[in-house]
Amino acid sequence: MKKNFVFCFALAAALLFATIACEKKADQAGEPGQAEIEVIKLKFSSDKMPTEPPVQQAYHLLDLVETKTNGRVKIERFTGGSLGDVLEHLNLVSTGAVDIISLHIDQYPQRLPLHQLLNTEQLVPGKLAMENIIALTQDIPETKALLEAEEQQNNIKVLYWNVQGSTGITTSYPAQSLNDLKGKKMNVISSYQRKVFNDLGIIPVNVQIPEIYESMSRGVIDTIFMANSAIIPLKWYELGKDHLSLGDNNVLSQPLTFNLNTWNSLPADIQQAFIEASKETAEWSIGESERILQETYDKFRQSGVNIVELSAEDRTTFFETLFKYSLENWMEVCEKKGVADKAPTIQKYWNEMKWGRWVKE
Repeated sequence: MKKNFVFCFALAAALLFATIACEKKADQAGEPGQAEIEVIKLKFSSDKMPTEPPVQQAYHLLDLVETKTNGRVKIERFTGGSLGDVLEHLNLVSTGAVDIISLHIDQYPQRLPLHQLLNTEQLVPGKLAMENIIALTQDIPETKALLEAEEQQNNIKVLYWNVQGSTGITTSYPAQSLNDLKGKKMNVISSYQRKVFNDLGIIPVNVQIPEIYESMSRGVIDTIFMANSAIIPLKWYELGKDHLSLGDNNVLSQPLTFNLNTWNSLPADIQQAFIEASKETAEWSIGESERILQETYDKFRQSGVNIVELSAEDRTTFFETLFKYSLENWMEVCEKKGVADKAPTIQKYWNEMKWGRWVKE
């Protein structure tokens, strides 16, 4: 009896080891025997080219997610407007035609009216500008609730906003101050800027961004007011004589934005990977915007363009005028969309934040 028991035990052990060995061999040979990882496939779209900062920021984030999830998430990427132009992207993501976009908030005042104020200039360094946006969108309960409600109405989930860097003024003639801009023609980015420039004695001219280089070269405009990050890609340094620096000022925008249904369907650990990657990318964008600005200034110097720091008085005058009309425009948008009663809740914080005067309690 004892011999039979020992024999059976030995036979069972042998069969177990044989099974393990076969499974291991099958795994090594790529045959069934190892559980396959379920890959979550998502679709990203942008109207911008891969070389432009918004797409580079998005790719930085998407690469991080694919790394953090060890291949569990794969993101197909469409750029250059292959799936739609900038004005079509909010519809693409809100309807679920794509899962993720890089959201150009300033292009949707009618659908995201309350968000518009956060997409304007702040006279603070990039790190503080980001902290202000995080406070409004995540930390301050009353503003967070308003902004999240607006996102939900559009069936989207917005992650961390990215630093887009500073704006500056490039002239085709010698200039040292705001006074030197009077009577000169400057491109208009937003319609309300016509009032800003008129107040400052500057002649506003409607020019699309792709047409700015030719317009400056032909004298249609004398001066360019635009994000400094656009100067090298669009070669405006070739036309400049002086560049008026507006000092520390930053705009945040282009947050990675999900279709809300897609976001809610993701496992919690995948959502967390996106949140972590988004935060890391936002922090990375601070240094990246500073690097781009330094490269831009280096390119100016190499091309013989003088970099002039506007006086504190001129800088204050310029931004007081800009803030006056951007706020007026924002309130008009909010009134048209029936959210004017909600605007003061955000404005009371923003009035202090944009000047660097707000202190977190």
